[in-house]
Amino acid sequence: MTAELAARDPGQLRLLRERARDADAIDEMTAAAFGPDRFHKTVYRLREEVAPIRDLCFVALDQKGRLVASIRNWPILINERWPAVLLGPLSIAPELRGLGYGKALMWHSMAQSRMQGHSRIILVGDPEYYNQFGFRRDLALNIQLPGWVEERRFLALELVAGAMIGVHGMIGKPVPPKRATRRRKKQ
Repeated sequence: MTAELAARDPGQLRLLRERARDADAIDEMTAAAFGPDRFHKTVYRLREEVAPIRDLCFVALDQKGRLVASIRNWPILINERWPAVLLGPLSIAPELRGLGYGKALMWHSMAQSRMQGHSRIILVGDPEYYNQFGFRRDLALNIQLPGWVEERRFLALELVAGAMIGVHGMIGKPVPPKRATRRRKKQ
């Protein structure tokens, strides 16, 4: 390890499920990584008024307990028919980028998604980075986002072989579960 990397290295990390108290630190990291224009992106509109999948939101803490990276995942529905996970944002403390913390969170998040029974993950991100995890542009050719996106960055991953076969159409927000309605007794 070079002296420069050693100076930046926070040591051994702990990966934990995101906690309520992590929200402000995550927001600061995400703002530093993606800037104020992030709220105008199509994927952010899909997240509006939708709760993330709490069991698939993780943080990385350094040896001093500081939050140094985070990843969130959101429920989506393709063509009102096929459930999927929308990955992102993946945020790393700016001074720690390039040390593998994002990779650790990606592998952990993908493994947890698979273990929880999800079959496909969609994201918008740099293929130069996400291809190493198995994300591919060709798997997303038959699906669309409800707004502009740079097509080369629109990627999908099959957690189950063949999970994208026949999947097509517009990505939307998940359908909220129907609430049980009480029937009033007639008197």
